[in-house]
Amino acid sequence: MKSLFFSTLLLGSLGTLCAFGDALETGFATMPPQTQPWCYYYWVSDNISKEGITKDLEAMKRFGIGEALIGNIFLDNQPAGRIKVLSEEWWSLVEHSIREGGRLGINIGLFNCPGWSQSGGPWIKPDQTMRYLASSETRVTGPKKFSEKLSSPNAQFQDVAVLAYPAPENDADTLASESAKLSIDPAQPGIEALTDGKLDTSFVLGTGPAPKIKPVTLSIDLAAPLTARSLEIFPTSSSFAAECDLQAQDDAGKFTSIRKFKCDRSNPNANVGAMTQGPVTLSFPATTSKSFRLVFSNFSSRGAKSELAEINLSGAARLESFVEKQLGKMHPTPTPTANSYVWKAQAEPNAAKLAVAPGDIVNLSSKLAADGTLTWDVPAGDWIIQRSGMTPTGMKNSPASPEGQGLEVDKMNRKLAQQHFDAFVGQLLKRMPAADRKAFKQVVGDSYEMGSQNWTDGLAEIFKKQYNYDPTPWLPVLSGRLVGSAEQSDRFLWDLRRLVADRIATEYVGGLKESANKNGLGLWLENYGHWGFPSEFLKYGGQSDRIAGEFWVTGDLGSIEC
Repeated sequence: MKSLFFSTLLLGSLGTLCAFGDALETGFATMPPQTQPWCYYYWVSDNISKEGITKDLEAMKRFGIGEALIGNIFLDNQPAGRIKVLSEEWWSLVEHSIREGGRLGINIGLFNCPGWSQSGGPWIKPDQTMRYLASSETRVTGPKKFSEKLSSPNAQFQDVAVLAYPAPENDADTLASESAKLSIDPAQPGIEALTDGKLDTSFVLGTGPAPKIKPVTLSIDLAAPLTARSLEIFPTSSSFAAECDLQAQDDAGKFTSIRKFKCDRSNPNANVGAMTQGPVTLSFPATTSKSFRLVFSNFSSRGAKSELAEINLSGAARLESFVEKQLGKMHPTPTPTANSYVWKAQAEPNAAKLAVAPGDIVNLSSKLAADGTLTWDVPAGDWIIQRSGMTPTGMKNSPASPEGQGLEVDKMNRKLAQQHFDAFVGQLLKRMPAADRKAFKQVVGDSYEMGSQNWTDGLAEIFKKQYNYDPTPWLPVLSGRLVGSAEQSDRFLWDLRRLVADRIATEYVGGLKESANKNGLGLWLENYGHWGFPSEFLKYGGQSDRIAGEFWVTGDLGSIEC
């Protein structure tokens, strides 16, 4: 009986395996819907036709494609076709593709705007786009009656706050005010451009391929000893990167290193930060000397020359890397390292007057007239009036046909994300009866390549609700000044970065998902970004219905997405 039992068991097992094998073979030959592959279906440079779409989809059906994700992209190396995106004829072809997908049993997804990144179009206005805080400053000495129009830092500008605070000690120190004499080795003319206070002038440290540029020593000699605490190096609009060594001469005439650091402004593009000429800022313990020097070596600039706009060595206290910490400048490559957004704790300044006392900051926002005129009775002393507001980062959806390109939508505002959805996907939903678009299943969000932003409408109240304190008195930190202390200033910027990361995930991705789901659609998202991605992959993707990644075996993108 025992052998008969095992024989029966063996035969039964072989029968099951044979049935499984048959099902497996059948599954490979005719894939069930849940295993059919999807594909990107790029309409390149407006070269599309009704007949071509039908042939494409029929070919996909023959090869077992289950879903096609339509992206309308524009490549400069391809001749442009005649069917312009957003035209009546273009919309009719989108409808045709969905109807053909329904006929053939292929589901259709549609990128949520022209281009593959990210969410923008000609319908986005400057007050609906990605924005960051910029400021203008006016210095005034009281007591006096002040009534003047405050300048705005950009033509497109939405006021957020006008603050006034006593000027910190040494705040106006510059190398020009100290009558510093600059010299360069190897010698070359034009070095005065580094201290003329203008970001549109420059000095070339070397030309040709960066690795071939020999070390350059910039000497700074002063008539009287300077107690320096900070260094700011301002780039031009072109690429600059080098290793630097800031040195000071001691009483014995010997130069010793204060700090060695990397000055990296190798990528000036706005998609790695809207503050394209934001300075590399260094803070260090107070160091007194009549002679300093800055040694540049191991250049790695990407352009034909390595040049800088301005250098300032000062006795003022500054928050180190304040541009990076406010998301004004992000990691310059698609693959940030583990410590790209981690900074060491900064030593506190050696005198309280070097920082702005939070209790001394006066909010003058209610005194600003519609035309930008501020009227204020200035108390005694030297004051800084700071007018801060939102200005567009300038990012646009890409690579998109000119007719379909426009500003990127604000990524921290759910209402605006929904308006963007309505302006593009919503138009298709209005055009097609529900019965005709059953094959339309997905709204697609590709990888994030649009850089950072750090403010949105009503963010001060959102911030206050999240962290139980008002961010407004801390806005001077965005100019590099210390408010309260270095630690408190850093903590404020940490809170700001955390809020940006959270809201880009919950309000932008969450807003698109909400809009898609309301209309019976899913949101398909590549849950990562590069070129200045300011959120977190897991939280960002966690707001979507489905997520995807990609892997590059060539180029510099590598495996970050996976």
